[in-house]
Formats: sequence, structure tokens, C-alpha cells
Amino acid sequence: MANDPMEWIRDDLKNARGYSVLHAPEGTIKLDAMENPFGLPDSVRKRLAEGMSELSLNRYPDAQAKDLRDAASEVFGVPSGRLFFGNGSDEILLNLFLATKGTIVTPEPTFSMYRIIAKSVERKFRGFPLNPDYSFDPEVLLTVLSGEKPGILVLASPNNPTGVAYAMEKMLQAAKIARQFGFVTLLDEAYYPFHGETSLNAPGAEDVLVLRTFSKMGLAGLRLGFLVAPEELVSLLDVLRLPYNMDSMTQRAAVILLKEVYPLLEKQVQEIRRLREELYSGMASIGGISPVASRANFILFRVTGISPSDLFLKLFHKGVLVRDVSDHHPLLEGTLRVTVGTEEENRIFLNALREGVAR
Repeated sequence: MANDPMEWIRDDLKNARGYSVLHAPEGTIKLDAMENPFGLPDSVRKRLAEGMSELSLNRYPDAQAKDLRDAASEVFGVPSGRLFFGNGSDEILLNLFLATKGTIVTPEPTFSMYRIIAKSVERKFRGFPLNPDYSFDPEVLLTVLSGEKPGILVLASPNNPTGVAYAMEKMLQAAKIARQFGFVTLLDEAYYPFHGETSLNAPGAEDVLVLRTFSKMGLAGLRLGFLVAPEELVSLLDVLRLPYNMDSMTQRAAVILLKEVYPLLEKQVQEIRRLREELYSGMASIGGISPVASRANFILFRVTGISPSDLFLKLFHKGVLVRDVSDHHPLLEGTLRVTVGTEEENRIFLNALREGVAR
């Protein structure tokens, strides 16, 4: 009898659950992935095309991404030597978890890739529950971290999929407690633009790591993220980083956008924040729908009188794709998540939602 063709695969991965992405048929209003609904103006597209045409694609990209480092350093006010870039924040998390040791600890529900990546590199992962209202109490860390091998405390604010932002003083308190147990704190600020409060250069946050992405502001197609960390850690991560991990086109596009278009993206973010409040009010007015106040570009909502899976299908059949997160964590039972769309997309979603919960 032939050997099992999968016998050389790690047992813990054979039945592992990865990050799922649903396919949206053409014409679907896609409100499931926290994308910026506004495209770039034709003038910007033309400038990007010109920038791409100047590249020598027969040559490897700049391995150190110097121009990108310098541009990001100027925009975000961070020394270039403290910046580590990756293909989205996922690759950065992978490198960070590979480079460090100890337990990965985070309050849940939160971004599922923390657990998935930790497990993929055989790191111990410990999630502990948020409060029922999705708030976070730093004092619980005194119990959670006790006895754990010092590693990384991960805090996402605003958090995904709840949309809740934690007060800066609470996150800094958590970082202080984590430090007492030998843990370093990683603050994931993927949704910072829609909240406006950052730990970058904040007093008391000098020893925390900060993770950012360009995806949520409107550049998801670039797959570009960065970590702000001490230069010593950046140098160590460079040892693990795959050669030429940032391709030439991504680097050039990001530099152009940072130098010439960033103010436009910030204006789009302001519009999304306005639309978020309108969408929240519209959802709150529908019987059977209880939205959670959000500081991100999406809204988590609980449904009653209908199962989340049934409502998801009703919305999908009406051409609106949202995310069913009801089975992701016990605290998410009965919930779905919707991305803030354009004014017209939000109107169509609200109409479909009203019809979906109508008896």
C-alpha cells in the first residue's frame, strides 16, 4: 500500500482553519473586507502609470526600500531606521513571530491572523475574552500573563471585528503591566485613520511596537504595511525578511502616493467617518438590529429574530456581501460585520437589511 501522501505535513496543520475570503460575483456590492470604497482620480492613476513606466523591471527592487523609508519617515515623523516594511501587516506579523519567543497573548475576539500566524510558526497562543461590551480591562493581564513565558502582548485599537477603540491610557497601562512580566506590547493601528488617536510618538509609548497598514486607507491592492520598532529589532527582522520582499512597483507607487496623494486619502477617510455615523444611525433605526458604535471603517451588528447566516444569505441574494462573524468567537454570537461604503452603497445595504429582518 502506498504511503499517505500527506504524512510529511505537520499534524496540527492538517485540519487547521485559515483566513477565508469569499468570492463576490460581478455586480455585488462588496462590504465585507473593510476596503475604502472610493477609487483614485484619473489624474492620480495617470501619475502612477507614468511612475510604473519608468521602472527597470529586469532589475531587482531596492532591497532596503530607501525611497519608501524616507517618504514614510517624513509623512509619519518616524526615523527611517525604525521602519520595517512588509507585504501587508500579515507578513510583518509572520516575521515578528518568527523572530521572537514566548507566548503570544491578545484579548479576543480580534483579528484572526494573530492566532493563525502564531499557530503556523508553532508559537504558544493565549487568547482571553474581552468584556461583554467589547471593552478591555488592563488589570486582567495580572492574571493572564502570570506563569506565561514572556512574549508579545498584541492589542488592536480600533479592534477588528468589534470596531471598538481602547483609551490610550488603558493601552499604556496594559503595556506597563506587560513589561512587568517581561512582555513587549504590539499595538496594531490598522484602523487608526478612522479613529485619529495614535501611540506613535505618544508620551509613555516609547517602548511599544506599532503596526500600520496602507490597506484600509484605500491602497489594499498594494499590500503594504510597516512596523515602527527600535532599530535593533528592525535589524534582526531584516535577517529573517525574504530578499527583495517589497517589489519595485509597490515601492514606486507608495512613494508617489505618500509624496503627492496622501492628503487626498486623508480627505477620503474623513468622508468615510461621516458616512459611518450616518450608517450607524440608519442601522440603529431598524428593529432587530443592534449596531456597535465603531471607530473603524466598519460596523459590527447583532441581529435578533433571524439567524446571522440566514440574514447573510438574504443580503447576498440582494447583491450585498457582508461578513458573517457569528461563529468566530462566543462573544460574537448573533453578529455580522459591514464595511462602510459609498452613500449609495450604504442606502442599498440599509434597504436590503430592512427587508431582510422584516417578518
